[in-house]
Amino acid sequence: MNEDRKKRGIANHKILMTVAICALFLGSGNTFAARSASHENHGITEQMQSVAVNVLVVDAQGEPIIGANVIEKGTTNGGITDINGKIKMNVKAGAILQISFVGYTTQEVKASPNLRVVLKDDTELLDEVVVVGYGSQKKENLTGAVSSVNVNQTLEGRPIADIGRGLQGTTPGLSIQVPSGEVGSDPIIKIRGQVGSIEGEATPLILLDNVEIPSIQMVNPDDIESISVLKDAASASIYGAKAAFGVVLITTKKGAKTDKVNVSYQGNLSFQNMAKEMKMGQLNALEYSVEAMKRSGKTVTGGISFYMTESGLERAREWQNKYGGKLGPDDPYVYGRDWYVDANGRNIGLRTFDPYDYMVREWAPTHSHNVSINGKSGKTTYNIGLGYLHQNGMMKPAKKDDFTRYNASVRLSTEINKYLTVRAGSIFSSRDKRYPYATSSTTADPWLYLYRWGPNMPLGVNEDGNDLRSPWSETKQANTASQVDNYLNISLGTTVNVTKDWKFDFDYTYASETGVIKRPGTRYSAANAWMAGTLKTDAAGNQIYVNDLGQQVAATAEGAMPAYELPYQEYTAHGANPDHIYRKSSGARRHTFNATTDYNWQLNDDNNFKFLLGMNLVTYDYEDNCSQITDLTDITNPQFDLAVGTQTASGNQKWEGQMGYFGRINYNYKEKYLLEANLRYDGTSKFPSGMKWRWFPSFSAGWRLSEEAFMEWAKPTLNSFKIRGSWGIIGDQTVDNGLYVSSLGTGQVSWLGADGQKLFYRGTPTAVATSITWQDIATLDLGFDARFFHGDFGVTFDWYQRDTRNMIVPGAGVAYTFGAAAPKGNYGSLRTRGWEVSLDYNHRFNNGLGINAMFTLSDAQTEITEYSDTRLISDYYVGKKYGEIWGYRTERLYQKDDFVYDNNGELVTVWALNGKEVAAGTAGAKEMNKLKDPNGVYQDFLQSGDFKFGPGDVKYADLNGDGKLGNGAGTVDDPGDKEVIGNETPRFEYGIRLGADYKGFDLSVFMQGVGKRQIWGNGFLAIPGYNTADGALPDAIASDYWTEDNPGAFYARPWNQAGSNDAYNYYKQSRYLLNMSYFRIKNITLGYSLPENIIKKVRMQKARIYLALENFFTFDKLNGLPIDPEAISGYSMFDTENYNSGRTGVGTPTFKSVSVGVQLNF
Repeated sequence: MNEDRKKRGIANHKILMTVAICALFLGSGNTFAARSASHENHGITEQMQSVAVNVLVVDAQGEPIIGANVIEKGTTNGGITDINGKIKMNVKAGAILQISFVGYTTQEVKASPNLRVVLKDDTELLDEVVVVGYGSQKKENLTGAVSSVNVNQTLEGRPIADIGRGLQGTTPGLSIQVPSGEVGSDPIIKIRGQVGSIEGEATPLILLDNVEIPSIQMVNPDDIESISVLKDAASASIYGAKAAFGVVLITTKKGAKTDKVNVSYQGNLSFQNMAKEMKMGQLNALEYSVEAMKRSGKTVTGGISFYMTESGLERAREWQNKYGGKLGPDDPYVYGRDWYVDANGRNIGLRTFDPYDYMVREWAPTHSHNVSINGKSGKTTYNIGLGYLHQNGMMKPAKKDDFTRYNASVRLSTEINKYLTVRAGSIFSSRDKRYPYATSSTTADPWLYLYRWGPNMPLGVNEDGNDLRSPWSETKQANTASQVDNYLNISLGTTVNVTKDWKFDFDYTYASETGVIKRPGTRYSAANAWMAGTLKTDAAGNQIYVNDLGQQVAATAEGAMPAYELPYQEYTAHGANPDHIYRKSSGARRHTFNATTDYNWQLNDDNNFKFLLGMNLVTYDYEDNCSQITDLTDITNPQFDLAVGTQTASGNQKWEGQMGYFGRINYNYKEKYLLEANLRYDGTSKFPSGMKWRWFPSFSAGWRLSEEAFMEWAKPTLNSFKIRGSWGIIGDQTVDNGLYVSSLGTGQVSWLGADGQKLFYRGTPTAVATSITWQDIATLDLGFDARFFHGDFGVTFDWYQRDTRNMIVPGAGVAYTFGAAAPKGNYGSLRTRGWEVSLDYNHRFNNGLGINAMFTLSDAQTEITEYSDTRLISDYYVGKKYGEIWGYRTERLYQKDDFVYDNNGELVTVWALNGKEVAAGTAGAKEMNKLKDPNGVYQDFLQSGDFKFGPGDVKYADLNGDGKLGNGAGTVDDPGDKEVIGNETPRFEYGIRLGADYKGFDLSVFMQGVGKRQIWGNGFLAIPGYNTADGALPDAIASDYWTEDNPGAFYARPWNQAGSNDAYNYYKQSRYLLNMSYFRIKNITLGYSLPENIIKKVRMQKARIYLALENFFTFDKLNGLPIDPEAISGYSMFDTENYNSGRTGVGTPTFKSVSVGVQLNF
C-alpha cells in the first residue's frame, strides 16, 4: 500500500512538473524543466559478509547508471544499482566485484569501502547499432561506407541554428560550406565531391525519419537521436534515384526504454559579431585612386557625385590630421568641414567613412529554448519536443533583420500485443525570416554598394539631420520583407511481428509545406548624395556662408565661403524599384509510403541471413502564385489596394512521383565473412514513357580478419580489424526533364494584329536526341575499420571511385540552317576519385578523468573522362579537372631598372609586336616602354588602351619560350603561356575534436578547415583598382601597393581596371590567385555539471552550465582581405548564380558568437 502510494506520488509530481515546464516555455521562453526517476533496489544478498562496500556506478559522462548489475565474483551475492547509481553490499574481504550493464564493457574491481566505477561504452564488442536504409545494423557487420555521427559530442551545447553548420568537419567525405552569415540560410551540403554531372545536381538526399524534407533549417538539433551518412552506392542505392549522391539519415528521438518520465530543458543565449574584420581603406584608398588617376593622365577621379583631385587629397590629409578618430557615425556630415564644391562644381569629399560603423550590428543576440519530454508507461513509449530559436542578423540600420523558428514534435508507439505495434507522430516547423526590403535586385543589394563606393562617399546624416542617400539610409528606410515557411507532417505506422524473426513494417507520412513571401517596397527620400551640391540659402532666400569648420558666418568673415547642400528629395521614381508591393504564396504536399518486411534466418550457429523486401512511393505536388503592383500611395504601410500602378501576376504548378521496389540480403558466416546485396527497381515520373523504370544493383562484402585464428598474435592490442569493399550503380534523376521533351517557347512581340492586340509567337522546337536516357552513377569503394587498445582507438579508411556514366553533354555541332541548338545526349562521363580517413580515441582513467579525440581528413577530385571532341581550355574537355583555373604564371613586378630612360628621366618608348621591337607604324604594333634587357619579352599581347607596362606592373612568364606572351590556340594542346594555376574545389577537408571531463568539468575544442582551395576573385574586395572611379578598396591592398618608395610591395602599381577582373595587371595569374584554405577553431565549450548531492535534493538528474565560443578564431592566407575563406562568388540564399553580380565576398558577413547555456534533466 505504501509502495503504491509512493509510486503514485512520484508520477503525480512528474505530471505537474511537466505541465509547469510547458507553461513556462510557451509563456516566456525561459524554461526550467524537471526530470525525476525512481528505481527500486531489488538486491539479492546471500549472506552478510565481513566487509561493507558502497558502490557508485556511472557512465563516461559521470551520469549514474540505474540497474547496473554488481556481483561478488564466484558467488550469487549481488544486486542492481538504484536511481542514484548506487548499491550497498557486504562481501568477503579482498573480494572481486563484477559490474555489468547492457551496452557497456563488464569490469572487475577489487572491493573497497567506497568505490566509484566508470563503465565504458562497449566498443570492444562493437555492438553499436548504426541506422542504415530501412533498418539498422551492428557496426561490426557494416560492409558499406556509412558514417555515424556522435550527436552528443557534435551538437550538444553549440549555438547553431541548424545541424548542417554543426556537422561541418565532423564526417569525412561530408563537405559543408557556409558561404555567408545570412540568418535563415541553408549551408551547401555535398557528399564525396562537388559535382555529379554537368547538367544535374550533386546534392544528397536528406531524410528525416525516412521522409524527404525541404530544408535542413527546419530540424531542431535537440530532437535528433542519430545521424547516419550513407556515402557509397551499396548503402544508398536502396533509396533509388534520389540517392545518387548520398543520403543523410536523421532519426528523431522516440521515447524512453524503461518505465519512467524524463524531462529536459536546454537554453542558450549567444551574441554574434563578424567572424573576420571588415577593414576597408580610408585615406590610403583615396591615395590609391589618385595615383591611378594621375597615371592615366586625368585630373579627377570619383564615382556618382563625389570626387577627388590632387588638391582635394591634400585637404583630405589635413582633415585626417585634424579630425581623424574624433568624429564618429553619430556626427553629422557638415559642408565646409567635411566636404566642399570646387571651382568646377564638383563635390569633393574630405571626410572618410568606415562602412562597418554604419552597417554592422555588433554582438547581435540570439537565444534558443528546447524542452523534451519522453518516457515509457507499460508498453507505450512517447517523446514530445518543443523548440524555439530567435536569431538576430547583423544589418544595423534595418528595422528588422532576424530569423525565428518554432519546432514541435511528438512520437508515440504502443505494443498492442506481441504481434502488433502501432505508432504515430507529427513534426511541425515554422520558419520566419525578416529582412529589409531595400531593393528587388539580387545583383546589387546594399551589401554590394557598401563595398562599392570609396571612403569619401558620405554615410549618415547631414547638419540638418537629413539622411544622406547611401546603402545605410536605404536599409534604414526600407520596409520589412518576410519569408515564412511552415512544415507539418503526420505519420502513421505499424509493425506486425509474424514470428520473432519475421516482421512487416508499414509507414505512411503526409507532409504539407506552405510558404508566404511578402516584399513591401517604398520610395526613398534623402539628401541626394548622388547629385551635385546646390547653393544653400536661408528661409528668406539669402545665401548662407560657412567657414572651414562648417560654422555659419557672415559673408565678410575671414575664410567665409558660400555654403552648399545636397538637395533633399524623394529620388525613387513612381513605379520604379522598389516602389511596389509583392506577395507570393506556395503550397506543396508530399505523400510517402514505405512498406518493408524483414526476415532473420539462422541456418545454424555459423550461417546467418537477413532478408529485406520493400516498396517505397513518394508523390510531390507543388503550386504557387504571385502578384505585384507598383506605385504605392502609402509607402509606410504598403497594401495592394493602396497602390495604383501596373499589376502583374504569375503562377506555377508541378508534380512528380517516385516509386521503387527493393530487396536486400545480408549474410554472415561465423561473424567473420560478410556479404550484402541490394537490388532496386526504380521508376520516376520525370522521364518519358519507356524510360521511367530501371534496375539498380549494388553489392558489398567484408572480412573480419581479427576473428581469424592467425590474427591471435595481434591481441589484445588489436581488438577488431575488418576490410570491406562495395560496388553499386544508381540512376540520376536530378537533370532537367526538359532535356527529354521538346518544347516551344512562347512570347509576345510589339506588332499589332487586326484586332489591335499585340501578337504572340511560338519559338523553334528544341531538339531532343532520340537515344537520350538516364545518367548512371556507379561507385566502387574499398576500406577498412580497425580498433585498438581495448577499443579506445579506432581507424577507418575509405578509397572510392564514382563514375557518372552516360553523362548528358552537348552533341556535335550542327549547321546554322538546322534552326536550333544541337541536341544533348549521353555522350560524356566524369570520374570522382577520393579517399577518407577517420581516427578516434576515447579513454577513461581510474581517477575519473575522461579524454576523447577525433580527426577526420578527406580529399576528392573530379575529372572529365568522356566529352565531345573540343579541346578548348575555356570549355569542358577530356582530362579536365573540375574547378581548374587556367592563367598566366607571374614572374614578379617590373622595377625601374627594367626600363630605359632619357636624359630627362622620362621613360623611352618603342613599338613592339609579338614580343619584339619593330619599326614604328608596323601594322598591329603597340607603343610600349622600352626594356633595358635586349632579350626581354614585350607584353604587347596583354597591353591595351592607354595602359603601358612599366615600373610596378606585372611581368608575366613566357612559359612556352617562344619569345612572346599569348594564349596560343586556347586549347589544351596549345594554351600559349597559360597553365593550370589552381582549382576551386575544396581539397583536404579536415576536422579535429579534443575533449576532456573530470569531476563535473568538461572541455571540448572542435577545429575544422580546408587544406587547399583557390579562386580567381572578382570585384572590389579581390581585384585592386577594380573600379577606382567608384573607389572602394580593402585596407590590405591600399596599404601594400607598388610605389617608387615601396618597390617590394605585393600589389601592382595602381591602375583603373574599369570593372574587369581579367585585364592589365590582373589577368588571371598565379600571384593574385586567392588562397581560400583556412583553419577555423569552430567551437570551444567549457561546461560544469553540478554535484549529484546538490541536484538530487530537487529530484534533478543533471544540471549543467556552459560557456561556448563558435567560429571565434579563423586563420587564413588571404593577406588581410575582408573575404571569408568559405565565400562563393555570386552565391546567396536569394540568388545562387549571380548574387551581387558575382563579386567575391560581397554579402552578409559570416559571424562568430559567444554563448552561455544551461542543460537541466529531471
